[in-house]
Amino acid sequence: MKKFKHVTAVFLALCCTFAVCACAQTQTPPPDDNTVTDTQIDLVKDGATEYSILLPESPTASEKFASQELGNFFAEATGSVLNVLEDNGSVASDGKYLAIGDTSLYRESGIEMDASELSDNGFKLVTYKNSVLMLGTGESGKVYAVYEFLRRQFNYRVYATDEIYIDTVTDCKLKDFNLTVIPDFEGRDVNAYAFFYDSTFAMRMRLNGVRTTFLPSQGSGSAWALDLWSHTTFHILPPAQYGSHTSWYSPDKTQLCFSNALEDTEDGKQMFQTFVDNLKVYIENEPNAKYFMIGQEDKATTCTCLKCKENNIRYGGENANCSGTLMVFMNKVAKEIKAWLQEEHPERADIVKLVTFAYQRTQQPPVTWNAETGKYEFVSEVIPEDNVVVRIAPLASVYSKNLLDEETNGPIREAILGWAALGVQLSIWTYHIGFGAYLYPMYNIHTIAENYRILREYGVVDILDQGPREMDSAPFEALRNFLHAELLWDADLDVNELIDEFMEHYFKAAAPYMREYLDLVNANYKLMEQTRGYLAYAGSDESARMARAEFYPKRYLDRILDIFDRAYAAIEQIEDEDERALVLERVETESLSPRFILLDLYSYYYNDSQLRTMIEEFRDDAERFGLTHYREDVQNPSEYKHTIKQKTDEWLRSLGN
Repeated sequence: MKKFKHVTAVFLALCCTFAVCACAQTQTPPPDDNTVTDTQIDLVKDGATEYSILLPESPTASEKFASQELGNFFAEATGSVLNVLEDNGSVASDGKYLAIGDTSLYRESGIEMDASELSDNGFKLVTYKNSVLMLGTGESGKVYAVYEFLRRQFNYRVYATDEIYIDTVTDCKLKDFNLTVIPDFEGRDVNAYAFFYDSTFAMRMRLNGVRTTFLPSQGSGSAWALDLWSHTTFHILPPAQYGSHTSWYSPDKTQLCFSNALEDTEDGKQMFQTFVDNLKVYIENEPNAKYFMIGQEDKATTCTCLKCKENNIRYGGENANCSGTLMVFMNKVAKEIKAWLQEEHPERADIVKLVTFAYQRTQQPPVTWNAETGKYEFVSEVIPEDNVVVRIAPLASVYSKNLLDEETNGPIREAILGWAALGVQLSIWTYHIGFGAYLYPMYNIHTIAENYRILREYGVVDILDQGPREMDSAPFEALRNFLHAELLWDADLDVNELIDEFMEHYFKAAAPYMREYLDLVNANYKLMEQTRGYLAYAGSDESARMARAEFYPKRYLDRILDIFDRAYAAIEQIEDEDERALVLERVETESLSPRFILLDLYSYYYNDSQLRTMIEEFRDDAERFGLTHYREDVQNPSEYKHTIKQKTDEWLRSLGN
């Protein structure tokens, strides 16, 4: 088993001093009003069951998928195979069924479901006579009801694609369910590599991200339009097609000129109508989508023409923000689309939402703060239509502090408070990695739940939390995926309890050491924050600038590698060969971060022979474990320049022959 040589040094009692404050700060959750107790009914007795899965007479694809998940995990927990029946109307009222969806048992029960309350994701789980009803008004809700049944009945938990836990029992009583469960956020998008290509994993984690390709059987999928969910204005009015209309674009050709589309001129009317007509095509092409993005291009620019400058003053509040002009444009488009939907697709008229970005130059809302009244003021033209949503993207924020922290996060605090004052429905696109320093752990685990609770309080209904798109082997990535998924469903969960639970199941015999490693990372960051002004940024340039030696003392890295050595010793004691190999791979993947930092910042501590060995071992392990990038790359594959291969080649070239 591989060990890493390093110099052992005293670490100034850093871990002991700061371990407690480095742990995630959590709010004590309210008492669980959904406590579920046992009935006197045997669900499983002596390894056998009298129960069957009951589906509607003509089950939907999602109900069939839910049935498969229920049957597979039930068999794993009990060793007993459930029969699957389709309801033919002759179901015995006192029979023993695990019933999914609109069965005759549900109709007989008299249970009412409010689609406006449950939406696509909420569900009811109810014990009725001898049966359990798993109900949802949306397709996803029915699947989630099955997962909740498995959680409550058999402690079913998903930690990673290759780590699922469920109790094994030969005898158990049926639970007395009476639950109505609605997630904190309608949109739960952990925008990370692990979920892009594994829709079953995403379903089991109860996520509905836009970049996951869900099968038709896997619930309702994402509510976002697949073709319009990000920077989209040039999708709707592509310069390659309309570039001859120079007035439709900003002088530097990086954004649309929204003011031109507001003009009562032939050119302005043509631009507006073309935009709306093209948008209608997108809406018709995705009949099941709810959110359609009218998002500015990914540039820190805005139109600087005279008309826009004048409109920014007219609509933009005290700072003449260009978001005012944007909102007037959005409202004009929203009215037109709403009227068209009412005429042509009335069933979608109250469903379809048009979303725009509060991002870069449009992050700040078009409002004026009145210190005397203690309220925000704004012109009526920027008050959003009821089918307009604003998605805030706080890229330049400090993620080691909460988003409302006045000292470090003033701009995003003003953005959240100001946009909320407008009464607009909010979404947010936030971040959980430093995009300029993938291998330097992000110092924000202690703020995730706090920020989600803040966003919930201010009416945010949809969260996209972006991680690395190139790989799933960044520091603590598996832990982060688990934490984000759990907290997006329920932001009041105890973060420390979630971390301990994950560590126990994912790292097994190495769990105490990986928890010690995490605590040490957070303790060091806390110390650097207090003594050297460290702040955790997500932005590429900002996070790259924070990846420097003063924040990562060599004695700290040496201490980490000592923890890994002790973890490897614990792994050697695992008797099961497959489990030992699995845990070793997981721990070695986590070791890539401190090893990279050591090579990146402290190569001068080693002679050329030592360095060559360290670099080659790191390169080989990175390839084995799928670590491909050390920072975010450009989207054109021909221009990739931040790969681990290129970085290690560069290091090796510096050593000469």
